[in-house]
Amino acid sequence: MLSFIRRNHKLLFYLAWCLLNLIQAAYTELFDDEAYYWIYSRFPDWGYFDHPPLVALLIKAGYALFPNELGVRLFIVLLNTATIFITQQLLAKKDDYLFYAIACSIAVVQIGGIIAVPDIPLLFFVALFFWLYRRFTERVTILNSVWLGLSIAFMMYSKYHGVLIVLCTLVSNPKLFARYQTYIVTAVALLVFAPHLYWQYTHGFPSVQFHLFERSASYYDTKYTIEYLVGQLALAGPLIGWLLLKAAFIHKPASDLERALKYTLIGIYGFFLISTFKGRVEANWTVPAFIGLIVLSHQSVLQQPSWRKWLYKSLPVTLVLILLVRIYMFPVIPRVSWIRKDEFHQNKIWVGEIKERAQGIPAVFIGSYQKASKYWFYSQTPSLSMNAITYRRNNFNFWPLEDSLIGKRVMVVGSYDSVTRNNRFTQLINYASHIYEPYFSFSKVDIRCEGKPLLKNKQFTVQGIIKSPAFYLSFFQQKPYDTTGIQLAFKEENGKVTLIPTGFTVGQIQQASQPFYLQVPVNLPAGNYTFRFAVNNCIPGIPSMNSTGSKVKVSE
Repeated sequence: MLSFIRRNHKLLFYLAWCLLNLIQAAYTELFDDEAYYWIYSRFPDWGYFDHPPLVALLIKAGYALFPNELGVRLFIVLLNTATIFITQQLLAKKDDYLFYAIACSIAVVQIGGIIAVPDIPLLFFVALFFWLYRRFTERVTILNSVWLGLSIAFMMYSKYHGVLIVLCTLVSNPKLFARYQTYIVTAVALLVFAPHLYWQYTHGFPSVQFHLFERSASYYDTKYTIEYLVGQLALAGPLIGWLLLKAAFIHKPASDLERALKYTLIGIYGFFLISTFKGRVEANWTVPAFIGLIVLSHQSVLQQPSWRKWLYKSLPVTLVLILLVRIYMFPVIPRVSWIRKDEFHQNKIWVGEIKERAQGIPAVFIGSYQKASKYWFYSQTPSLSMNAITYRRNNFNFWPLEDSLIGKRVMVVGSYDSVTRNNRFTQLINYASHIYEPYFSFSKVDIRCEGKPLLKNKQFTVQGIIKSPAFYLSFFQQKPYDTTGIQLAFKEENGKVTLIPTGFTVGQIQQASQPFYLQVPVNLPAGNYTFRFAVNNCIPGIPSMNSTGSKVKVSE
């Protein structure tokens, strides 16, 4: 038996890795974002508000085979397994058992490998990129250039963070700029990625606006940096992450590949550390650095017997912790009350209660694209997220869902927390189950400022363009929609929002692209504000968000 394991350890390792994740994927309820990306797959496109389209295509292909959680995650699990395999091929000096120990010590590589999010295909194409980059540096041919360009394009189709991999690799090897084949790589990548760039252009570059500007915090908070540093240690571990990070950072590169991995490691961690000075950074954004982390830490630990002992001694404890998390993720395990946000328990329960209350009419969720997405997945009934002014824009602003509900009878479901934290839907508050007929909201109206808004002598002056779907124009002239007002929403740094009517109504919108010029009296306390346009709807006091944010300062 032992001799069989020794002869076939690699096959057994990857089979066990893949099968364990397939079982976990099949019997774990969807995380919030997974349901949202499943909605992506219902509307195939070259791009989406938040991300490029590759995750949607993977989900669509898997769901066509298995119309359940396994189908959503099928190709994600397969790519995760392939990522580990390709990463092992990047090692110049190999110790298979040490590699297995490092891979199993990083919890997010195991458990995260079942979650249908853009990070998983991104990580696969990052690993493939470095494998092809090594071939490219060893033999600079046109064919290798084409393959490398394709890997870059698919990195970008996975997640925009892929651009950091390319930039860091170029900085690590300036000689690349002198080779014409590098420009073939660039041309191939741009050509294949062009459809997504065109989608961004035709939609007003929403992803650029959102990721670079709308996600910025109004002010710096030291907790952003502290959370980032602690999160990276946990993400690389949970127990031995500090050692892997140290080993990877001190390793001296011995080849062009290792130099690119080292630059990528430093570049990604450094870039997102700096990003904490402008807002909160999600821990998983550094995932592309994991290929460098695994390869470089392996090469470094290989030369340090004492570090190998630390790693092997900590591994059983890590595996037990991961096993406990895996067990808890199964829906048959009762939910633990002290976990504030539990995304993979009781989803079918609250969805069933809402569906029963709705009695066949559509459900509209206030400010929660995750809850609207999960309701759709588990009830198999289309739903809408109405993005309130205190929330954020997302792809529900583009999908043809709001259009289909105008004038109909709907049930509006309240805040995110009220759905999640109560055992019975009958106990919900805050617009939890109000019926509206006729329903109407116009969150797809896009109000864009031109030039810098002026606030002087308590007079706010702003001009721009109102872009409205042609379908809406006929509604704007009908009662009761024609008197729907457009408001200014001023958000203070503490989160408080003040709504000020503009005196302008949707009934005054006559064309799909209509210029506007407004002068509105504004009486606000001195301070810094983010202002947006908001359009009223049938829900009192909950206008939709209809523009990106702009900074305004109110002086004494």
